[in-house]
Amino acid sequence: MSKTDGGYKDGGITHLLAEGRRVQDGDGSYSVTIPKALANEWGLEGGDELLFMAEEGESKATIYEPGSEGGFSVGPTDD
Repeated sequence: MSKTDGGYKDGGITHLLAEGRRVQDGDGSYSVTIPKALANEWGLEGGDELLFMAEEGESKATIYEPGSEGGFSVGPTDD
């Protein structure tokens, strides 16, 4: 995989990824895209769900990779 500028490579992150993203105003909601390098690093596909955690009064939020400690996995329900 070739290394490119910006802290990521084809297929994932090389060391540290820091990118700003613009909040888009949608139809009754807001959306923010994630960098392709992060999606590749985590193997994300359309329809995957991410867990965002934040506390009142805090200036940061945490995004968890699906299936990671603190995150969750989306799959068929157990009957």
